[in-house]
Amino acid sequence: MPSAPRTIGQVLDAIRGEFPDISVSKLRYLEAEGLIAPERDQPSGYRRFYDKDVERLLFVLRAQRDRYLPLKVIREQLDALDRGETIPEEGQPVPQPRPTEPAPERSRPRNQVFSRRQLLAESGLGEAALIELERLKLVRQRRDTNVFGRESLAVAVAAKRLSAFGVDVRQLRALQQSATMEAAFIEQVLSQFRRRSGVPTDIRNEVYRAVIGAHTALVTQQLMN
Repeated sequence: MPSAPRTIGQVLDAIRGEFPDISVSKLRYLEAEGLIAPERDQPSGYRRFYDKDVERLLFVLRAQRDRYLPLKVIREQLDALDRGETIPEEGQPVPQPRPTEPAPERSRPRNQVFSRRQLLAESGLGEAALIELERLKLVRQRRDTNVFGRESLAVAVAAKRLSAFGVDVRQLRALQQSATMEAAFIEQVLSQFRRRSGVPTDIRNEVYRAVIGAHTALVTQQLMN
């Protein structure tokens, strides 16, 4: 016999052991994005979650937490499941797209921005953790706006993922200090062009790539020795 439907509060209580930062607003956001679709009771309008709805919710949350998948890719995988197709199981590597297709993490427009609610939902962070990141200036709203850029989302996601290994958000200041020095180094390299007619885009991008490549190689070198 199918189990009785659960309210949104009962669902939160059931999954909070695995997802301690889960909130009503997160579930409502996922519903608004079309990733979950609990039944609405009439005429009260209360959400009713059946087992299939909870399973779908857990799939979404685990895909965000464990495989760092953006909502667009999760939605595509849910659509594939609805069609009866097979997708990689949790913990298995996600197939890389063909060379002619953009990688999922690069599918976002470079100028894409996020509201506070979207940043929390996309990253899986709790409000308290985000406030701490803002206090430390690890995450900032774009200048003269009330929205966050992709760089803030990347930091928020990293903070969430590292928290699973016992890393407190305050420990990310070590990375911030390193980034500050690297940014100053890039500014020094590019200053010779700014004194002329401005920095050509291709040169700026090449300098960025070179510095990031060197950073990755040097970190790897330290860990290997």
